[in-house]
Amino acid sequence: MQPSTITAYLLANRAFVAPTVEQAVGALELAGRTRLLDAGTGAGGGLVALARAGDPAARVLGIDRNPQALALARAHAEESRVASRVETREGDLLEALAEASAPGEGFDAIWASDVVWPGNFADPAGAVGALAGALSPGGVLALFSSNYYQAQFLPGHSRLQQKLRTASELNWGIPGGGPTHYERHVHWAVAAGLRNVRVRVLPRVAFPVDDDPTARPYLERVVWPELLDAARGKGREAGMDDGELELAEALLTPGSDRYLLDEPGYYLVHSMLLVTGER
Repeated sequence: MQPSTITAYLLANRAFVAPTVEQAVGALELAGRTRLLDAGTGAGGGLVALARAGDPAARVLGIDRNPQALALARAHAEESRVASRVETREGDLLEALAEASAPGEGFDAIWASDVVWPGNFADPAGAVGALAGALSPGGVLALFSSNYYQAQFLPGHSRLQQKLRTASELNWGIPGGGPTHYERHVHWAVAAGLRNVRVRVLPRVAFPVDDDPTARPYLERVVWPELLDAARGKGREAGMDDGELELAEALLTPGSDRYLLDEPGYYLVHSMLLVTGER
């Protein structure tokens, strides 16, 4: 992606998930927890939510290896008037977690949003183990997932969406199942030895779609480009025929006479997941 495209992607994604992130962070009960980590901070949605919800004495460290994303995160913290409570660091997450595993260096809470999956870690279970090991005794780990592949993006076209999902997984090199599959956050939390592991489902519904000012930008700048890229690159491998490839282009291309968002009955259902556990 070009830098401007990456920025548009990150900002549209941050805006759409922001209400759900605020809800999820609010469920962590951060009172009294003063050393917080946003692992893979991206554009800073979690960073700001943690700073707002945390103890007045809390400080939040955001780590990411993408300098462009960190610049957006810092700007977001400034605009949200929480910059004095946050710090950002460019670097490798696993190295930072190894440092925090030393006695007295652990975090009271760690937030990891859409960061632990096989696209980022060859061993996602090991990454969750490292996150758990970087907690102070009694610390809480929050694994948040936008649950992208379970969202209902194409109501009325379920078979096509299933094939687009498969094409996307193939495009990202994601396994179709097994111990590194992206849906195994609960399994990884349990394997890491965390206590009181819980799963929360946080639904998001947009209908009519333009009643939510963040939904159309999210679909048009994040979802549609990703699905179309997957269809063009891996659609055949996912079992799409000529008609399905043409239909995907028509449904997901703004200005098309079959454009999905122009249908009066279009709705979006996006149920996100929060997995928590304590050390």
